[in-house]
Amino acid sequence: MLLGGLWRLNERYTWMSMREMSVNAANWVLEERYWDVFPSQCLRFWPLFIRKSQDTAAFLERTNPVLAETRMTGIGSFVTDIKLLSPRMVVEWKGEVWCISKEGRMWNVADGNFGLELKIPFKPLWRVLASSVVGEDERLLPGGVFPSIFSTDAIDDFLKGLGNAPWFDGVEEVALNRRAGNDLFILRYVREGQKFTILIQRNKYGWQELNLELGHILNRFRREDGDCLIDATYEDKIVVRNLPTSTGEGSSE
Repeated sequence: MLLGGLWRLNERYTWMSMREMSVNAANWVLEERYWDVFPSQCLRFWPLFIRKSQDTAAFLERTNPVLAETRMTGIGSFVTDIKLLSPRMVVEWKGEVWCISKEGRMWNVADGNFGLELKIPFKPLWRVLASSVVGEDERLLPGGVFPSIFSTDAIDDFLKGLGNAPWFDGVEEVALNRRAGNDLFILRYVREGQKFTILIQRNKYGWQELNLELGHILNRFRREDGDCLIDATYEDKIVVRNLPTSTGEGSSE
């Protein structure tokens, strides 16, 4: 009743009209998209925009890789900030490739860049083989942009430990699986045409120790040595062997 009464008053008096509305967007494309869905009825009655701004932000965030937030800067005055999400990694899962942002949202890479300048890190490509890192809502994936269904705790720990290693730039793919109740990382590392498959289990080595050991092993091999498997899934040793054609998965411990 209160809003209804105020609306009727506004039909006679313009004091409830929106005084100012500005948009701080990452680029003109996003600003244009915002105005395309802006609830114009709020121009005459600004209190309505307090609720409508949330609906508008939610729509933009579902249809674009952005975060949108509106704040009130004065009576009848508003500012909306629209920021691009920050792509963090790409994940292959169930035959599709997904981009996951630092803000914890995801979208299908097949949808393109939404007409925006997004710098998606396609290397390394993560392959999710372990169902334990996928949330319960994985069967109900909506379209557009939505909260990530992946738990990235294991990936975060891995990148913190090895992501800054001098040799890590050569890693093209990382598959995350489980073995005997522990995370198993399977890395595909390429150097001047020479291919390495590296198997790592987090509970077998500390990251610093493993980083040094792997760097030492990789520096020992030359291109003419052929493709190799480096198996760091044992507790007391790292096994290295040639790979003529196919790759095994190392120890079963």
